[in-house]
Amino acid sequence: MSAMAMTTSLRATRSLRTGPVACGLRRFSDYIEIARKMKDTPYNPAVEGEVKCPDYVGWDAAVDADFHKLQTGPWKKGGRPYEQICDSALDLVGFTPMVRMSRLAKHLEVDCEILGKCEFFNAGGSVKDRIGKRMIEEAEKSGRIKKGDILIEPTSGNTGIGLCMAAAIKGYRMIICLPMKMSGEKVNTMKTLGAEIIRTPTEAAWNALDSHIYLSARLAKELNGHVLDQYKNAGNPLAHYEGTAEEIIEQTGGKLDYMVMSAGTGGTVTGCALKLKEKIPGIKIVAVDPYGSILAAPDSMNDKSVRTGAGVGTQYQVEGIGYDFIPTVIDKRAIDYWVKTDDDESFAMGRNLTAPTTMFQNMQTS
Repeated sequence: MSAMAMTTSLRATRSLRTGPVACGLRRFSDYIEIARKMKDTPYNPAVEGEVKCPDYVGWDAAVDADFHKLQTGPWKKGGRPYEQICDSALDLVGFTPMVRMSRLAKHLEVDCEILGKCEFFNAGGSVKDRIGKRMIEEAEKSGRIKKGDILIEPTSGNTGIGLCMAAAIKGYRMIICLPMKMSGEKVNTMKTLGAEIIRTPTEAAWNALDSHIYLSARLAKELNGHVLDQYKNAGNPLAHYEGTAEEIIEQTGGKLDYMVMSAGTGGTVTGCALKLKEKIPGIKIVAVDPYGSILAAPDSMNDKSVRTGAGVGTQYQVEGIGYDFIPTVIDKRAIDYWVKTDDDESFAMGRNLTAPTTMFQNMQTS
């Protein structure tokens, strides 16, 4: 791609992030119309019906093969070396501390020790920094991407931040497609990291023409870009199988009875669960899924409506967990129990965790 074409592409794409958003598809079409009028265009016009939304079928043979092929070997023990000068913020991903949440246990009136893993200590503020770093590094190793390429990702926000941070450090252009309900703080963080932002309707089904997933696929074709695709990329669960879970085992000495974790793509809970079950016999894995999502098993748990104190609706407002499809990176066989939750419960616990009497959780605690 020529320098002029790249500049043209970025100028046109940058215009997508301004102004009111009514429909992601309409704004994307505006971009395509601009690009078509330019002589030196970077896009390859797609024939109607040519762009297909990716298929997601839950854990399958392909992701299972990649999961085993891409493993990097034995865990290297040790904490984060704060005393040394790191080469980049990517060196500050992982090795997050754990905290004993005694006041929370007392508040819930449970006779057990509750430990929280403080993923907000990652450089980008969440557990998703781990997969942003891992997916880009795996794509570089395989020769799929090179410095200067355009990366595009559908996300609920935190994965976007992790990818934007890694992309900015490594020299990639980043375009993020995300639903309107995601917080302005996440959007502003990604813009600060140099990303172009496309907002899509919250109510759009995952495979609809105006969904963040479909628009990412179309942008990748039009701009000759790459969707690393957290929903089916084996680097997602691997980052936790080889990193997060090993840290938990080292920090606790393997003395755990349960791991409780919310599920979005399912990569975090899957990767952690597979490793913990290998190393800690008898441990039980509990996954949390919001009403309105269909991730929980059995399917009878997945009420299509949403329970909230304000009544029954069709959307949940809590960010980053739950989906209306089953991502390929989730292996439900690794999960022993599912619990459904609603917005009221989620937001109440979030406020409780940020109270001075418990623990400041910032963006994310696992």
